[in-house]
Amino acid sequence: MTVPTSLMVECPNCKEETLHEVLSGKTGGKLKMVLDSTVRCRECSHVHHIVLKGEKPLNVPVVISWLEQSMKSSISLGPDEVVEVDDEVMCGDTAVLITSIESKGARVKRAKASAIETIWGKKFDKVRVSFSVSHQGRSRSEHTLAVPDEEFFIGDILNLSRRDVVIHTIKTKDKTLKHGSALARDIVRAYGSVVRKSEH
Repeated sequence: MTVPTSLMVECPNCKEETLHEVLSGKTGGKLKMVLDSTVRCRECSHVHHIVLKGEKPLNVPVVISWLEQSMKSSISLGPDEVVEVDDEVMCGDTAVLITSIESKGARVKRAKASAIETIWGKKFDKVRVSFSVSHQGRSRSEHTLAVPDEEFFIGDILNLSRRDVVIHTIKTKDKTLKHGSALARDIVRAYGSVVRKSEH
């Protein structure tokens, strides 16, 4: 049993089973099938301690897409382990970002492993970073592949389609940056302009 990031357990405050964030935890027992952890209820923020005896893990099917291709894999999860859309999981050596979950014939945002039929995800060891590049009054779309944690800085010069492009704006899900940097995983679109080669 691995220490999960979230669990569906009973909250003593809400008096019902709710989604809990795992703050800290460790596994023990002969087969490491006991989870001893501190959790926080997502509904009321109550923090409490739990000890769970794990059941035999399940192999949950995963369909991983990358650009135009897709491949089938699986992930080992405890029956009560909760996964959500936008979670990052490891399928073997491949980092996968969950994009969709099928449970009981319907697409859901989150579910316990025991109720999941298929997880859909995209390979996440590389992400596509989209660019709008302006040159002589025109703008065109470009992209580059980067590892999710690679930082892109305002003022960086990249080579896109054999042209040097300087980044002047980065748009993330939350904000538009004119200074500083952002991780590749957070970038919705970067804006740049072609650097004019100085003549000697």
